[in-house]
Amino acid sequence: MPDFAKASLAWTLTWDADWMTAVTFVGASRTVVAGNNLGGMMLWELPEKPGGDAPKPKLILDGHTNCVSRLASSPDGKAVYSASYDHAVKVWDVAAKPTGERNLVLNARAIASAEARKRNGAKVPPALPATVGVIGPAKTLTGHDEWVVGLDLTRDGKGLLTGDDAGKVIRWDTATGTSAKVWNCTGWAYGVALSPDQSEACVGERRPLIFDSARQAGLKLWDAKTGEMKKDLSAAFKGQHIAACAYSRDGKLLAVGRGGEADGTNGTVTLLEPGTGKKIRALAPGHLSGLTDLTFHPDGQHIASSGRDTVVRVWEVATGKLVGEIGKGRGGQFKDWIHAIAFSADGRWLLAADMIGAVQVWHLPG
Repeated sequence: MPDFAKASLAWTLTWDADWMTAVTFVGASRTVVAGNNLGGMMLWELPEKPGGDAPKPKLILDGHTNCVSRLASSPDGKAVYSASYDHAVKVWDVAAKPTGERNLVLNARAIASAEARKRNGAKVPPALPATVGVIGPAKTLTGHDEWVVGLDLTRDGKGLLTGDDAGKVIRWDTATGTSAKVWNCTGWAYGVALSPDQSEACVGERRPLIFDSARQAGLKLWDAKTGEMKKDLSAAFKGQHIAACAYSRDGKLLAVGRGGEADGTNGTVTLLEPGTGKKIRALAPGHLSGLTDLTFHPDGQHIASSGRDTVVRVWEVATGKLVGEIGKGRGGQFKDWIHAIAFSADGRWLLAADMIGAVQVWHLPG
C-alpha cells in the first residue's frame, strides 16, 4: 500500500502555454496525457523510477480549439477520450504514427514574463526546447452543441458519459462511437459520473449568475439506461456547486465534491450510497475556496481530491481518516491551484494538472 504521507515530487512536466486543465495516465502504462485551457494536448513517457531531469514531451495531440475540460483513458490504453469547450468529444490513438513535428519552447511564457521584468531584477530562465511529433484524433463523437464540461469513462472502458453547459447528457457506446442514450437536466451538466455497470449516472448541475439571472445548482441520480431521474439530491446539497463525481470501482460508493469558490474550507468530499443517495460521511478538512477534482485510488481503499488551495488530499474510505496532504504549502488560492488529478494503474504515481502550466508528477512509495 502506498505511503501517501511520504509522497515526493518526482518531476514537473513544464508546458506553460496556458493553464493545465485535465490529465490522465494511458491505460496501465507510465504514459501521461494532459490538456490545457487553449485546447492543446501533450503526451509524455515517464521513466521507470523517479530522479533525474524531467522527460520531454513525445507527442502533440492536435485537434481541439478550446479548453480541454476532461480526459480519460481506456484500460487497455488504446483510446484516450477528451472533452472540450469546442463542443467536441474526441478519441485518440496515442500509438498512431506522427504526421509531422513541431519545435516548441516549453517555458516560453516564463521567459517572456521575466524579460518584461528584467529592469526589476528578474532573472530570465534558460529555454526548455523540445521537438515533438504531431498526431490528429482517430475519431470525433458528435452530439453536443455547447461546451462539453463533464466526462466519465467506466473502468472497463465500455461506457462513456459526457455533459455540456446546455444541460445535455449523453451516454455513449464506446465500441461504436454512437450515443446510446441522451437526456437533459436543468443546469450545466458539470460533474458527471457513470456507475461501473452503466445503470446509474450522477450529474451535478449548476448555472452561474454570470450566465443567468438566478444561480441554480443541483445533484441528481439518473437511470442511465432510460434517461429518467431516479433521485433528486439537490435539497441535501442546497446551493452547492458539485464540481466532480466518481463511483468506486466496485460501484458500492459514490463520491461528490463541492467546488465553485465555496466559503472557507467547504470544498468537501461527501461519500454517498448509490441508488438512494444516502450520505455515509463527509471527509474533512475540505479544500479552501472549492474542490476541483476527485478520484478513487486503484486499491479501492482511498480517495483523493484537489482544490484551489493547491493541495491534493487523500483519505481512507472506510474510516474517513486523512492519510496524506500532497503539495501542502506550495502556494495559495489563485496562485497555482490544481485543476485535475489522476492515479496510475499501479497506484504508485499521482498526476496533478497545475494552473502554472505544468503537470506535477508525485511518486508514492510503499
